[in-house]
Amino acid sequence: MAPSPTPSHSRRLDKKKFTHVSSEEIARGEHMSLAKYKYVDATGSQKIWEVAERCQKPKSTESDSVCALPILRRMLKYDCLVLVKQYRPSMKAFTLEFPAGVVEPQDGTSEVSALRRLNSQTGYTCTGLKQTSPLTASDPVHTSCTTKLVSVEVNGDDLRNLNAQQKFGEGEFYEVVQIPMNDVLQRLNDYSEDGYVVDSRVYAFALGLSMGAQMGARRT
Repeated sequence: MAPSPTPSHSRRLDKKKFTHVSSEEIARGEHMSLAKYKYVDATGSQKIWEVAERCQKPKSTESDSVCALPILRRMLKYDCLVLVKQYRPSMKAFTLEFPAGVVEPQDGTSEVSALRRLNSQTGYTCTGLKQTSPLTASDPVHTSCTTKLVSVEVNGDDLRNLNAQQKFGEGEFYEVVQIPMNDVLQRLNDYSEDGYVVDSRVYAFALGLSMGAQMGARRT
């Protein structure tokens, strides 16, 4: 595939001039560590960047975490985006997120891990695996953590989903939130005004839905 054109006013970057040199761990906790990365930039200068790393990374998959994007479909009801509400100590607040989590060694693939997280956190069983993203960065400014996004369909009329039950692990607490697909952006704004912190991936998804609807309306 040909690369997307760079506008004339933009600086062009030579990938070959940027090089990772070394990593040095400077602090380590139970789940995360802090490291200093040495790298060379476009000027040939050696620089240092502080990076948070995940202590345990699975060997069976590319990414160290997964994120499920579930759409709930039911007869005679609006299609809904399924999210989870939970308290995040790092934010000192409740958040709205996609069902997500770290890939465990027994998962084997990102898809298996995403469906397991979907089932445990929401109680729903996937009835249609749609698409898996390539490797993506979770927060490329501060961490080396990566994730894959797995879009799934949930048939709410399936017997397994009519009798859905969450399966919490120790210390886990999730509340399922279902938002009609035709009103996702406004509902997220309402939650934000009520003090909830919306995960950036969720909000970007909502913006994409809204922008797509606006572009479609202009064409008609």
